[in-house]
Amino acid sequence: MKIFDSQQSFKGVLYNISKVSSDRAELMCAENFHALGILRIIKPEDYMDYLMSISISSYMKKPQLHTAISCKEEIKNKWELTDIAKKWLDRMGYGKQPYLIFFHYDTKVNHVHIVSSRVAREGKAIDNSFEGIRSYSVLNQILGIDTPKQAEQDIIKALSYKFSSRMEFIMMLYSIGYVCDIKDGYLKLIRHGRVQSEISLSKIYAKITPNDQSSKRVQQLKEIFLQGLKKYDTAILTKHYLSYQKFSSYPICCTSEFILQLKKDYNIDLIFHGRSRQLPTHYCIIDHHSKSIFEGSDICSIEEFIRPVKNNNFAENLTHSASINILKADIDNEFKESTGISIGDFNIEILEEYDPGRLNKRRKYKTTSQ
Repeated sequence: MKIFDSQQSFKGVLYNISKVSSDRAELMCAENFHALGILRIIKPEDYMDYLMSISISSYMKKPQLHTAISCKEEIKNKWELTDIAKKWLDRMGYGKQPYLIFFHYDTKVNHVHIVSSRVAREGKAIDNSFEGIRSYSVLNQILGIDTPKQAEQDIIKALSYKFSSRMEFIMMLYSIGYVCDIKDGYLKLIRHGRVQSEISLSKIYAKITPNDQSSKRVQQLKEIFLQGLKKYDTAILTKHYLSYQKFSSYPICCTSEFILQLKKDYNIDLIFHGRSRQLPTHYCIIDHHSKSIFEGSDICSIEEFIRPVKNNNFAENLTHSASINILKADIDNEFKESTGISIGDFNIEILEEYDPGRLNKRRKYKTTSQ
């Protein structure tokens, strides 16, 4: 799930309607627009004016609610996602609000967009305290997901991998989607703004095993990197930092043709870290084939495959917070699946990429099913 930055106007309506006009999205429902029922043809401006009219009486300067809920294509279809969105709206206090739900079918990720007003008809603002945390809590309830239980299972999964340091274990958890914090002798797993589980540091230390530099797998990985560097581009396509991490050096999300190919061909994830606003200085390798985590420098020097970020994708002179804000605000940012980032069934980010093949396939399906 993603909650986009609030806006003064309801431009989220135009954004989604433009996708409908270009046959890249579908309006699934328009609920509680009572006064518009007398119109034979409802224009996008009518929805915007209606939402604005009920929002004027509030002190709230940015009344637009624009959210998205996503899943893997095979998990939920457009009707199921729409039903989930309606239930989410109801439990978050927006059930009686006028709202629009759009299904987007031009990307690799099934998702719906929701546009509504944060102001109720009587002029009172809808409660948005701890909105991010409540949003995930409500969504998990709807889906029947037990997040603490999942965290326990993920700890067991992480412990099943071979690692040679505490940081490597933390990076494994980061790749699954957790923020980690160390307190009172425990490593705490944080997701959706809450501690979901914890593990004692003593258990982690007991599992630490030095890597054998002469092992067969180490030699294989060195050869994989050597051959890959000859075939694939290493220029970084995306790069951003996670400001909420509590590591001494923050994990960095980097993607390149070379990095993506490692994931595709060998199921290898690379997790980068370093100083903010700079290219990463260190990395670790998560080899899912051998269930082992390696210090990157033991396999290949990071300088061999980290080249400067392409100028059209990242501005090096941006401040740390500015780069994060741009990433959050850019709805149509290019979708890239970075290794080291576990893209679960439901995600907080919607980073969209136009996919002609998928778009044509879904258009054909729409035609034959009507």
